Amino acid sequence: MLTLSDDFRNFLISSESISESELHLSTRIVEDLGLDGYDAQCLLENYIDTFPIDVGDFDYYRYFRDETPSLFIFLIIPMLLFMLFRFLIWQCLLGKPAPKRKDVVMTLAMLQQAIDDGVWNCARLESLAGTQVYPPPPKKPGWFARLRNRA
Repeated sequence: MLTLSDDFRNFLISSESISESELHLSTRIVEDLGLDGYDAQCLLENYIDTFPIDVGDFDYYRYFRDETPSLFIFLIIPMLLFMLFRFLIWQCLLGKPAPKRKDVVMTLAMLQQAIDDGVWNCARLESLAGTQVYPPPPKKPGWFARLRNRA
């Protein structure tokens, strides 16, 4: 049975100012603790500096959103055109929904298991936390696929 180690528990309480009542294996970093963007980056930097962990295949943007406002105003029209193009290609021609980026939930159990393993392994940690991401099944074929199946 996996439990939070005393070192990890003390790290969260002292350096991250997280209360003892919030420390459970199922505690989610973004949803329960409210750490996202820069706050989550600071947490992970302190975490990696404190514990001897090889970052392995860790990708920050897989778990957290970026807070930097990168020319949002100038990207509205190209972004709308890209979304329209993507809809036309995926939904209408290919008959499947466009793939969406899914954020994977990071829990304290995943951080504890990474400490125990000494390396961040996305497939192992996400399967242990029950958050393995699978692509959604296609809902219905688009008009192009229906035309192709009629002939």
